[in-house]
Amino acid sequence: MAEQVYFVQVQGKSGRYWVERDPASMDFNSTVEDIADGQIEDIVSVLEIANGAATDATDKVSRAVMTKWAHEGEPLTHAQYNFVEMHVGTRAARSFLRHEVA
Repeated sequence: MAEQVYFVQVQGKSGRYWVERDPASMDFNSTVEDIADGQIEDIVSVLEIANGAATDATDKVSRAVMTKWAHEGEPLTHAQYNFVEMHVGTRAARSFLRHEVA
């Protein structure tokens, strides 16, 4: 079985584009870490390429990011809350504490 690689599409000021990443860091775990650590923001979708076929992996990656944040136990930032709400759902987002907005 070939290794999967993950391409992340984001929404920028001038439209949507695919994030340039080091090919060595395009595996599932690196993709989850990059998103969870805030290195990639404004995500529209995540595409998984394996064995010459592409599938939408947005839900799988988003849920892994959300789980990582849940295990960290910290309140979510506004951007993190929006990410969970957009890609997993409002109910999931509301289950997290949020940073106070000043």
